[in-house]
Amino acid sequence: MIYQLPNGKVINLSVEDYLDLTDQDIQYLISINAGDHVTSPFYGSSIKNKGRKNPSSDYDKSIDYTPEDEDKSHGDNPGEDEISTDEFLDFPDTEKLD
Repeated sequence: MIYQLPNGKVINLSVEDYLDLTDQDIQYLISINAGDHVTSPFYGSSIKNKGRKNPSSDYDKSIDYTPEDEDKSHGDNPGEDEISTDEFLDFPDTEKLD
């Protein structure tokens, strides 16, 4: 972030530094003659930077695919013959409820 001091000089700050900036900090920066006089209105502009970062170079294009286990031996998806029906409660017949 570019910040212009009251004396007209420009300094580069991070957003955190700007939020923590006090009047005493500004007076100190002026007293040590920090910053540069800027004559160009495009100082620090992204217009001058013609290079463009290729976002696709950092992107992982691989496919996360794991084939299904046909015998389902890992226990996540038990087969029909592996399900125990002893734990289920017996529901009454609908005819008896009337």
